[in-house]
Amino acid sequence: MTLRSYILFLIINIFFSFSLLASDCKKPTMPSLQEWETWLKGIKIEAINMGISKETIDNELDNTFPQKKIIMRDRCQPESTITLDEYLYYRIDKSRIVAGKRMMKKYKKELEEVSKIFNIQPRFIVAILGLESFYGKNQGKIRTMDAVTTLAFDRRRSDFYKKQLFAALKIIDMGLVKSEKFKGSWGGAVGMTQMIPTTYLESAYDFDNDGFADIWNNYYDVFASVANYLTSIDKNPWSFDSTWGREVKAPENINTFYDDLKQLNPKGCGAVKSRSIPKKLTEWIDLGFKNIDGTNLPKRNDLEARLVAPDGINSRMFLVYPNYKLFLYYNCSSYYAISIGLLSDAISK
Repeated sequence: MTLRSYILFLIINIFFSFSLLASDCKKPTMPSLQEWETWLKGIKIEAINMGISKETIDNELDNTFPQKKIIMRDRCQPESTITLDEYLYYRIDKSRIVAGKRMMKKYKKELEEVSKIFNIQPRFIVAILGLESFYGKNQGKIRTMDAVTTLAFDRRRSDFYKKQLFAALKIIDMGLVKSEKFKGSWGGAVGMTQMIPTTYLESAYDFDNDGFADIWNNYYDVFASVANYLTSIDKNPWSFDSTWGREVKAPENINTFYDDLKQLNPKGCGAVKSRSIPKKLTEWIDLGFKNIDGTNLPKRNDLEARLVAPDGINSRMFLVYPNYKLFLYYNCSSYYAISIGLLSDAISK
């Protein structure tokens, strides 16, 4: 697919998606000033009960108003029918690979320091930044307090965004980020890492100990924050001794046992549940799986892998290792996680 034909595909896809969603994508009726102030009054009481100072609450909320464009962006996201190959064509393009290689080289010293402390390979840190913000170039310019208050009020995802609103107020109140710097995407994600406020509180890392985890401009803090997030999830510790996974060639008789590989009563988000049951690499070899180039898989009994086929049995397949699941905590999408893995491979060559 050429770039021109791909762009045409996207335009057509978005047009039909928006047509299908037209009934859900009408311009929202904005609240009256009285409705907004009544809601804000309740929010302020909750924030004070959480220990946030009245000064911070008033400074941040008194001049905040719901933004129609933010509500529209949230409600009118088109349902995508894009395939994995089309997604990868857009995400793992030449410019992103070249820019990733450049970052790996330019910040080699900083990445190696962070890597030693958090015990994670630099290429995965850089790949996350590549997909999240094109290595810091696309961070968003919307005032975060506007984003989270608007989406907390809108009710569609009110509970989730109320947590983000209170976290954002805490961040300001604790002096972690200055109000004028607190900007990002329409969905409340901020910085090169595109962390939401709750994640910032939990995982943003002040690597140089200057009192501010600067995920907007400070590359030490940026690299360390991504590393800290990926390696701090106790349920699924990062393994430095393995990679993320690999694309594989399925045996011709896969139809005869594919259903037997599915998890029984799986839990978690869709991308977590869609993975197969775990098997040792030697067991996948015995089933007839090979590397995508037809060579044999590594004969390892100490490493488990799960099969992922995001577009079904007749499409591309991947054997993914435990590290892969950490990408899903960042964004629970099989396409996203595979993209992180493939981009990390590409920029490390």
